[in-house]
Amino acid sequence: MRPVGVPVALALLFDIDGTLMDTLDAIVEAMSLALAEVGQPPLRAGELRPLIGRPVPYQMKVLRDMEGPVVDRITDAYYAHFGRIIEADPRLYPGVAETFGALTGRRISTMTTRRRRNAERMLQAAGIAGHFTAIVGGDEVPRPKPAPDLPIHAAKAIDVPPNRAVVVGDAPVDILAGRAAGAWTVAVTYGYGDPATLRQTKPHLEIARFPDLPKALVELDALSAFS
Repeated sequence: MRPVGVPVALALLFDIDGTLMDTLDAIVEAMSLALAEVGQPPLRAGELRPLIGRPVPYQMKVLRDMEGPVVDRITDAYYAHFGRIIEADPRLYPGVAETFGALTGRRISTMTTRRRRNAERMLQAAGIAGHFTAIVGGDEVPRPKPAPDLPIHAAKAIDVPPNRAVVVGDAPVDILAGRAAGAWTVAVTYGYGDPATLRQTKPHLEIARFPDLPKALVELDALSAFS
C-alpha cells in the first residue's frame, strides 16, 4: 500500500513536433515536395508554423482551400517524404535525450497528430523510442486535437485514466485537448506555438526548456495527490 501523502507518479502524454523534436525544416521541405507532385507551389515556414499539430487536410483547407482526393494524395506524399527526411536528420531539442533518463518509473505515450507508423519512425530515428510504454497516432482516433479523443486514447494505451496523465505540448490544441480529456497539462514555450496564445489555453504549468520538465512533474505529482 502506498504511504499516505506520497504521490503516485503521473503518466506522460507527449506531443512530438515542436515538443520533443525540432522538425519545422523537415515539415516545410516534405510539404513542398508533396505539393510539387500535384503542380502546386511550395509553402513557407511562416505559413505552416501556426498550423503544426493540425492534420494535413486541415492545413490544406486553410492554406490553399483544397480538399478531396487531391489532398489525400498530398497527405500520403507528405508522410513519405517526411519519413525519409527525418530519418536522415532527426533533431531532438536540447536536453530531451538526457532528460528522459530522469523520467523512469512513469508510463509514457505519444499524443501526436501524426500517423502512428510515422511517429514510431521519428522516435526510433531520434533514439528515444525505447522510453515509451506505447506509441499512438492521430490516425487511430476519429477526431483530431483539440478534441479530447487523442489524449483519452493515449492514456488508455498505457492503462491509466486521463486524470492521472500529463499532456506535454507546444501548441494550443495540445493543451485544449488535454484539458478537455481531464488531464494535467504542461505547455512548452520553446516550440512552434505562440507563447501568448498558448497561455490563453490555461496550461497547469509551462516550461521554457525541456530539462525543466522533471521539476514541473514533481509539482504536478504533489498537486494530483490532493485532487
